[in-house]
Amino acid sequence: MMRALRCPGIALALAAASPEAAAGTCTPEMRQAATRMLAAPDGRHIEVATGFVRVPERRGGAGSAARHIDLAVIRLRWADAAATSAANMLLAGGPGDSGTRLLSGLAAPQAAALLDLTGNDVIAFDQRGTGRSQPGLALPDPVQLPLDAPGSPVTWVPIIDRAARLAAARFAAEGVRLSSYTTVESADDVDAVRRACGYEQLNLWGRSYGSHLALATVRRHPASIARIILVSPEGPDHTLKLPAQTDAVIARIAARAGAPELPATMRAVFGRLRRSPITLSVTDPTSGAARAVTIGEFDLQLLTAQALGDPRLLATLPIAFREMAAGKFDRIGPAVLTMRTRYRLGSAMKYMMDLASYASPARLARIGTQAGSALLGNAMDFPLMELRGAWPDADLGEAYRRTVRSDVPALILAGDLDARTPVENAREIAAGLPRAQVVVVENGAHEFDLFGNPALRPVLQDFLAGRPARVKQVALPPIPFQR
Repeated sequence: MMRALRCPGIALALAAASPEAAAGTCTPEMRQAATRMLAAPDGRHIEVATGFVRVPERRGGAGSAARHIDLAVIRLRWADAAATSAANMLLAGGPGDSGTRLLSGLAAPQAAALLDLTGNDVIAFDQRGTGRSQPGLALPDPVQLPLDAPGSPVTWVPIIDRAARLAAARFAAEGVRLSSYTTVESADDVDAVRRACGYEQLNLWGRSYGSHLALATVRRHPASIARIILVSPEGPDHTLKLPAQTDAVIARIAARAGAPELPATMRAVFGRLRRSPITLSVTDPTSGAARAVTIGEFDLQLLTAQALGDPRLLATLPIAFREMAAGKFDRIGPAVLTMRTRYRLGSAMKYMMDLASYASPARLARIGTQAGSALLGNAMDFPLMELRGAWPDADLGEAYRRTVRSDVPALILAGDLDARTPVENAREIAAGLPRAQVVVVENGAHEFDLFGNPALRPVLQDFLAGRPARVKQVALPPIPFQR
């Protein structure tokens, strides 16, 4: 359905902006957008507006207006609500996840609950290079990794590096300036979307990399941000993970799972595979044929690093390592085959954003010192550090990686079983935010339900109402570890 949007500030750009708008010197030009309605369970109606905001590929400098990016935007609001000067913006993580998908897939009851919780309009957008924004930087083609040798950075990095260089060259040939895909440019995109939608201020909701982007936006556009909610927080110098912090989280997982022996069991299994890789016959789910795959220590370290981010996979760690310690590796065979045959770079945007943020010399030194003795080595950061030379240099510098300092009210939610963005991140971020409230989410891994959890809703409501947090810790249901 097409109809005029009642608030002129919500019409989103669908056509070329003027040169002045493209250069970022005035409010982005706006056009009418598509809308549809959702009927809430109580009979109210939710207006869902979608469209695009056009921004320059790079702001400032000669030729900055020559190329543009169209950001896909979505907004939820009560159909009969008066226009407001403030809104809530959800910032997707990854980097590379779709922001519009956070809202477009909501059923009417969930959308209504979200609007009731936040009290104002809710908007999201696909960050530059992601989702429906154009140009897209997705790299969906698989990078085939050999099956007849154990996984290792020595074997894999040249293959992945070659694929990355080919992708970078292809985008350059298409005229895409990859060095413009940085968190600093994305922070300015956040403000451009705000201005295009006619809001004076935003409450920023950022999860994981979205929290990293939220902090960059606070630094660059402080007057435009009313509040920030950082979930699974990643500060400006937290892009690369510290192996010792991962070990500490694994120890907490072991205690919570009733398997205190887990770290020692993991170390023993890793050592066995390092000394004697194994070869399994695994059924290929695509062809149905049996394929031989050789599995080594790094395969299992990388799979474990990936599992630590997903509560469903996390629940299987104790039993999986117990089985492998007894010589039973059948559980991981299909996962290794899938990783080798379907490995993907994913998105050039992800690499550019993370490499631009990268890490301070002090953090790199800590990683180098810790990786040699850590359970997973440096698998949590693979292959980012090894691909730095494959992509254009866009390093944002040491000033960018310093602690963000701001008086903006902040709520920081950190899961105590989160190995990717551990509780230590929250403490370090809060050191620069005197009005920050840190709430530890017991049993929270990297991903946990934010809006639908009854334990978290009062915390969010208090913060949005300007009330201090009544608790410093909330408990989610325990992860159902398999034993």
